[in-house]
Formats: sequence, C-alpha cells, structure tokens
Amino acid sequence: MNQVQSAALTLAGITLAFVALVFAIWWLRRPRTAPAVPRVPRAPGASRIPKLLRKAKVEVDPIEISASRLARVSGKAPLEPQAPTDYDYRQIPVSDGEDDAVEATLEALAAEVEGEAHRIGNAEIETEAVTLRLVPQIPLRDAISTNSWLGGRPRLPEGMDWPEIDGEPADFLAQIDCASLPPALWGGLGPRDGALAFFIHRRGYHMQVLHVRDTDVAVSPPLALDDPDGWFGPHGGLRFGDLESFAVRAFPEWPVDLVAVRPGDGDPRVEADPSETGAMLYNRSYDIADPAFHPFDWGSMTAMVAILEMRLDRLMTDAVPSPGASAEDIVTLEQRAEINREARVRAAEIVAIVHESAAKEAFSTSDASAVMAALHAVHWAKAVHRIDPETGADAYDTITLPLTTHRADANLWVHDYQTILFDRAKHAWCANPDSLSAPMRAFFEPYWRDLAAREMAAIGHEPFRYVHDYDEDRDAVLLDLPTSGLMSRIFGDCDNLVVTIDKADLAVGNFTKLRVQVSN
Repeated sequence: MNQVQSAALTLAGITLAFVALVFAIWWLRRPRTAPAVPRVPRAPGASRIPKLLRKAKVEVDPIEISASRLARVSGKAPLEPQAPTDYDYRQIPVSDGEDDAVEATLEALAAEVEGEAHRIGNAEIETEAVTLRLVPQIPLRDAISTNSWLGGRPRLPEGMDWPEIDGEPADFLAQIDCASLPPALWGGLGPRDGALAFFIHRRGYHMQVLHVRDTDVAVSPPLALDDPDGWFGPHGGLRFGDLESFAVRAFPEWPVDLVAVRPGDGDPRVEADPSETGAMLYNRSYDIADPAFHPFDWGSMTAMVAILEMRLDRLMTDAVPSPGASAEDIVTLEQRAEINREARVRAAEIVAIVHESAAKEAFSTSDASAVMAALHAVHWAKAVHRIDPETGADAYDTITLPLTTHRADANLWVHDYQTILFDRAKHAWCANPDSLSAPMRAFFEPYWRDLAAREMAAIGHEPFRYVHDYDEDRDAVLLDLPTSGLMSRIFGDCDNLVVTIDKADLAVGNFTKLRVQVSN
C-alpha cells in the first residue's frame, strides 16, 4: 500500500468518527415525545374507525368594513360615533413589545381604585365622626379589664424612669388605651395601639404625652401632691384651712369607660355647676350615726375624733348675758352653757378611748358602731336666730341636738368630718370597693356619680369652654380635663385644662409639640 492509499484510509476513518460523533450528539438532544397512553381494550363489536365530524369547521378571517363604505353600499348615512367614556373598553394589547405599557396601565387602574376607596373611607369617617367622654366607672368593674383611668399610677415600660419636666418629677394625670379608641376619632388620625400617658409640670402648663406600648408595670408617683401651687384640689375645701392636713394628697386612681358620642347621641356629661352637689348635702340635715357615715378604718376613725376635738372649742360653755338681758334669757343662756360643758367632757372621754384603742387594737366595724352610738348619746345646745313673724323683731330659740347631727343652721363639726370621710372613702374604694360597707357604698356611689357627670373629661371634641389658641381645622383635642373635686384636681379658677395638637403631628405620632391652655 502506497502513501496515497494510506492517507485516504486515514481520512475516511476520521470522517466516519466525526459523523458518528455528530449522530450521537443529535440523538441525545433530539426532542422526545411523551409515551403513548395505553390503549383501552375495545369492546366487542366496536369499530376500529374513529368518529369524524360531519362537517369540517372552516376558519374565516374577520373582515373589517368602514362605516363610509357600508353607507355607500346600503345608501344610508353613517352612524354617529359613540361619545367617549371614562373607561377604555378596547382590548389591551399584550404583545411582547408592549408588556411595559400593559403593566403601567394596570398599575394606573389599581391606583385609581385605591384612591377611590380611600376617598370613600374618609367620607365614612367624616359622616361618622365621634368624640369621647371619659366616664368614671361607678361601681367599679373587674380591675383586670381596666385599660384607661385618671390619676393614680401610670403603667410604664419596665425600667423606664419617672418622667421629668424642667428637672422635676411630673404629675401623672391620665392614661388612655389607644386600642379602645374608635376608628373615626380625630378623623382616623393618631395611634391605635399601646397607650397615651399624660404628665404635667407640678406648677406650670408644660406637658409630656408618652405613647407607650409596654404597659405591664404600675409605677407609684415618687412624690406626694404637696406643692402649694400645684394642681391638687380635693372636694369640699380640703385644700385650704385647717382641714388641709386631713386630705389624702394624691389623685385617686379612677378607671374610666371611653364612651363614644356621635351627632344626635345622648351625652353622659351634664352641664351644671359641680358645687351644687356639695351645697345640697350641706343644706340638708343628716346624722353620722347612720352606718353610711361610720369610719371604715383607723385612719378615718382617728381623723374623725381629731376634727371633733378641734371643734369642741366652738361649744358655748360660758353663760355671759348681754346688757339688758331679761331674767328668762339669762336662765336659758345658763342652761345652754351647762349642756355644752357636759357635752365637752363626755366627748373628750370618747376621743381619749379612740386614741388609746388605735395604738394597740385592730380596727373592727363593731367598735366603730359603738363609738358612733356613744357620740350620738351626747347632746349639745345652740341658740338659733329667727325673726318673730308678729313683731318682726329678732328672736333666738334653743335647740338641742345629738353630737352626731348636722343642720345647716347648727354646723359644729359633723359636716367637716363628712368632707374628710368623702375624701378618704373614695381613695379606699378605688383601691378596693369591698373596703367600704354596703350602706356607705349605697350613699357615696350615687353622690360620686352625680359629681362625675358634672366634671367629665373628654377627647376629640371642640373644647367645652373657650380657649384662646384653637383652630378647628388645624387642631385635635387630645384631652379636655375639667376641675374635679371627685378627682382631687383644680385648674385655674375651677376651669378646664385643654391639651391640643396639630393634626399633622398627630398623624405621624409626634407628641412633642403640644398646646396646653386653661379655659376662661
């Protein structure tokens, strides 16, 4: 074999190898059909010929004829074009080159729907606008379910320091559960989770409103309300005079219900002078020997005998007749003085027994009843002025009363004690309603409810009284807090503390820019 033949055979082998390689690659990459489904056995007598359509369906391309051409054919005038509509009913093209345009169109439609829904939602909020009344719970319900309250102790995140304003511990006023706020309050603005805690400077109109979410830890105030220029103002004059030392120097922790008031709804708040309730009690006669007025612990018992001891000096025990007094007047004067001298001695004995027992014995309601019965058995005398209906001259009658009886024209000490008892009883009741007897609750709860209706706080409304800087379009009322003897607070000359915020700040949860004003 010559060299030419050898080269030819080599080339032929290479060619065959290349062809085999190409065939192998094609075989591996060829499209594969799915395996055929196993045939179902044919029923006996069935035909092997498949069923055919009687008539093949012919696909016809749509023919478009213009309106002018149709008019020429039919001899009629062409139809007027349909007026354009807000929505484009033409089919959206979906070719590969127009995907972006389709997506943009869909997004525009979604944004339009979302905007319309938002507009409708805002319209519903406007038509269903509500304000809130902070209605004190009387009687109290389960303390576990209490979410909003006035006074007492705030619930703050664990480890959080007590808020300070201008370097001083602030006074706590209220804590409101945001989850309980109606959706329509403040036009839908503001938080709906956590709680808002309100703190005020001890003497000035500077506030902190904290939006807290961890509200598990009740924190007691670091200081008593002992600032003479502060906001402490209990009911019945306990803020001034010699009764001041008997007051519980704290805001009672009073749970409140958030009651929504819509246009046309009944309002639980009553427009009235809060002093009317106290005046009604003073002007009527009552006797603290009634179980409704009995001391309920050693604190109220020792306070009672302390005020009695202070008022015994008011008993007229000297029989000094006025110049020109008749013999009859002198005898009457001496009889009154003798009654009062005896009353003073017996009352002093009871006071001493109470002080001795308080130091070494546990308090009991039976002992309290015994003390009240002993005081009721002591009588005192007073000259009551009147005008003689026949002559028009001044006249004086002697009346004799149990030491436990109050009359508006014979006020010795009983009404002062009742004022002290009112204050102590509300604090004890807020801590534990069962600490008061059933007769006490039956008397005080309606009394407190009447006061609460006249001193009710509110949220989200136009201020109840005029404040200088308020714009209905700009501002939202965070809290309108009236002076309240029930809650032991006073603002200005018995006015309202009004806390407002710009709606724009409320919308973003910025509570650092507040307006704090007192109504006038």
